[in-house]
Amino acid sequence: MRLIWVLIPLIGFKITVSANEPIRFFPELAEWGASGLVFYTAMWLDGQPAWSSRTISKQVTDKPFHENTVSSSKLYAAAGVTALGIGLIPNSDGWLDQSAYHHSKGLVEALSATYLFTNVVKNIVGRKRPCFSNYPEEDIFDANKSFPSGHASISFAIASYSSLYVLDHFGASSGNKTGQWIYAAGSHALAAYVGYSRIMDNRHFVSDVIAGGLLGSGIAWLIYDYQEQKLSEKETTGDVSKSVVPYFVTLSIPF
Repeated sequence: MRLIWVLIPLIGFKITVSANEPIRFFPELAEWGASGLVFYTAMWLDGQPAWSSRTISKQVTDKPFHENTVSSSKLYAAAGVTALGIGLIPNSDGWLDQSAYHHSKGLVEALSATYLFTNVVKNIVGRKRPCFSNYPEEDIFDANKSFPSGHASISFAIASYSSLYVLDHFGASSGNKTGQWIYAAGSHALAAYVGYSRIMDNRHFVSDVIAGGLLGSGIAWLIYDYQEQKLSEKETTGDVSKSVVPYFVTLSIPF
């Protein structure tokens, strides 16, 4: 997740829709800052022991321990690449436009919020993992953080947010959404594979993965809708002038 906070602020850009309606610096800076605070709170919680430890429905917790099939670093790299793609790939409205800016920011917000809510629930529930009894001693604090699956919540947040963006902001002129639906199906298939790998690695139960997927998708949808509403308020028939400015370079430095 740190990768996102190093790279994404660098693609912030000043967009002036009309002489009277620029993107305002300080409200945007505050929104980025709030998202950063959410992310670092989530990261702190991720390193804390769960507040309880329990089994649910007497499920087996002595399965063999396996290394991650999909590592966290690969998942975070996918998140960073997706956010950069939203920000930099030309969409139906052009290149470096308002929708690209708001939704690259929105994806960062969705991932930060998903990360936070996932870790809050993990620490409250304290569910033992399927491989609890065979967990490495050096990582034992993580052995009872099974519910919900963080890999599933993050991967489905990426898939859901980016799919909504692609469906709404690509191919509008042609009206042909085949490519967009292929992307949506493919991204969700990859997210499902991540969830499946967590079950096969004995890190999570099926219910953990389902809960994580629903959590990530739900948060992604809410924040996407919020960013779309902000875009609707800014719509105008005037020309859009764009100049790329590293608005949030100073914000990225401490992150």
